[in-house]
Amino acid sequence: MKNLFYFLPMAIGLFIISSCSKCKDCSCTQTITQGGMTSTQSFESTDVCDEDLENLEGTMSFTQNIGGFEQSVEQTCTCK
Repeated sequence: MKNLFYFLPMAIGLFIISSCSKCKDCSCTQTITQGGMTSTQSFESTDVCDEDLENLEGTMSFTQNIGGFEQSVEQTCTCK
């Protein structure tokens, strides 16, 4: 029974530490190309956490067709 009283607080502490959100501030650059014209914009996102952080960090690119115009987007985000 004494062993349980020693183990239980340690187990609860480890659970709390492992479940804490991992948040970072991110700096992003987005380049949009449409009809031969390119525009670049930068933005900051603060306190990006967990799944949102996984989705935002790194580079992603896609192409979409809007109203008969093809638009390419490339976004790169660095998070610290």
